[in-house]
Amino acid sequence: MNVVLQFSRDGKRYSSKIVGVDPYNFIITKMPLAPGISKMLFPGEGITLKYECDGIIYGFDTEIVNFVLKPIPLLILAYPVSTEKIELRRYKRLPCLIPVHMENEYERNLAFMVDISQGGCRLVLDKNNSEGVLNVMTGDTLTIHPVVELFGADTVNAIVANAAQKDRNIIFGTAFQIEDPELSKRIVEFVERIAGILKGQKTA
Repeated sequence: MNVVLQFSRDGKRYSSKIVGVDPYNFIITKMPLAPGISKMLFPGEGITLKYECDGIIYGFDTEIVNFVLKPIPLLILAYPVSTEKIELRRYKRLPCLIPVHMENEYERNLAFMVDISQGGCRLVLDKNNSEGVLNVMTGDTLTIHPVVELFGADTVNAIVANAAQKDRNIIFGTAFQIEDPELSKRIVEFVERIAGILKGQKTA
């Protein structure tokens, strides 16, 4: 996992990566290779560690427990007592699993909506169900064909905000492009229904 380290001594931020965790004991990160950083390498030196996951920035304060230089430079950090988080997205996304069709000017494919918010959704496309090269890039417009009962509409347009590939799946983060206030209202109502169902499952 990619992270950002900020040393208390100089306040500068350094890119790093978590390479190991012993839960409740310590975290191991790669040591940033930057001029002057060796002066801050001693047990007890305070560090703030931050990372982003699914549109949320997590951060916590820790300190250096130890460090090693061979076979590669590593920092051993104290395990955090608590973690703070900052929601980057305007709307909170809720998990779901809904089959849809996603379409652009070149092709139409079966995909699965795996989360949704008032502002957008995440689609997962199984490449086994796609013929040829999938021609979809960040910034492209997609037409999503959901079950009509979901939104009360046959289609919803969305802009691809980001795309990533994992194994045989392609994951698209999208932002809805909606001009119809009634459709926006239906999406809000649908998201609220999902939130109510998820809450009911937790208390069941």
